[in-house]
Amino acid sequence: MIWAAIIISGFATFLIRFSAIFQVKNSDVPEWLENIFRYVPTSVFAALIFPEILFNDADAIQFLGNPKILAAFAALLVTVITRNIAITITTGMVVLWIVTL
Repeated sequence: MIWAAIIISGFATFLIRFSAIFQVKNSDVPEWLENIFRYVPTSVFAALIFPEILFNDADAIQFLGNPKILAAFAALLVTVITRNIAITITTGMVVLWIVTL
């Protein structure tokens, strides 16, 4: 019974999301709205990443002694230079690992 509820919920969620995407894809979206939509992935990514980097366990912003900031800057530098996501992620992880040793 629980599996049926999970499958039906997943299917319903898929249909709701697919219908919205399908409707937008087949409609004429104004150019000004398309320009706004281009910034949505970057904004969502920043909203997910920056609190994890800047806030400590007590939900206070911590700049000094925060190894995540150094790793983020190293990853940013590698991103600008290489434009390669795999090298960027690896660099960030390695720098964080080295700094926290």
